[in-house]
Amino acid sequence: MRSGFVNLIGRPNVGKSSILNHLIGVKLSIVTDRPQTTRKSMKFIYTDERSQIIFFDNPGFQDPKNKLGQEMQNIIYNNMKDADLDIYVMDNSLENGRLDNKVLDLAREDKNKKIVIINKCDLLKEDELEMLIQKYKELDLFIDVYPVSAVTGYGFKELLDGIYNIMPEGPLYYDEEMITDTMTREIMEEILREKFLIFLNEEIPHGINIETEEYIEDEDSISIRDIVYLERENHKAIVIGKNGTMINRIINAAKKDMQEFTNKKVRLKIDIKIRKNWRKNIGIVKSWIK
Repeated sequence: MRSGFVNLIGRPNVGKSSILNHLIGVKLSIVTDRPQTTRKSMKFIYTDERSQIIFFDNPGFQDPKNKLGQEMQNIIYNNMKDADLDIYVMDNSLENGRLDNKVLDLAREDKNKKIVIINKCDLLKEDELEMLIQKYKELDLFIDVYPVSAVTGYGFKELLDGIYNIMPEGPLYYDEEMITDTMTREIMEEILREKFLIFLNEEIPHGINIETEEYIEDEDSISIRDIVYLERENHKAIVIGKNGTMINRIINAAKKDMQEFTNKKVRLKIDIKIRKNWRKNIGIVKSWIK
């Protein structure tokens, strides 16, 4: 049996969460086209007959603009200390952007074993893909280069074989049936936050944090009362919407996904509170982004 810990690193929106959702076969991590969708590190546990691989889904590597951004960056560095392998995720862009180059600078400093994934390879022509593979091989930073597509499933068998070959001999860290050690109530919070990111515009959803005040689960149903914290009082009317239309859309969309995830009826109530400029307060950030 081989087992170990694998860290996924990449800029925001490069597709780390989509890759891990595909690997596990369940949508555990929320996915949107917004930066900072992933705030917390979540473990994805992949187990088959020959190995158990624990993947860390990290926030996107960025230029921190506030205490929240700094704490999210620290999550990446801390997870690198525990990793048997770091996977750098790049997208299918033929030219690297500024943040891509910063990610590669991090790889140059990284002493762990490393491979690189080229995501969204299904959108590339054959010659373009070959050019990108050669480009990353010539950097002489990575053990190997793996093109994948979370949409089509292309390349995942080869990727898992490559990871398996790098993993050390080790025990089963978790029961074979487990796919994450994240509590269901935390996943429910993330599903709700995803809906705020999808339905609200501009900066407002990035200033939202969700804390579960009450969570009651029985055999057939789950009852949840969440507190939604906003940074500004004038955001409250936008979040609620005219006659409550916006908040009801968000609640209904979240309930639908929660019920699909748990196969249980979900009752969801929301209280809205203001915590001014919480993203600039390191004490609040550390208590909320664990």
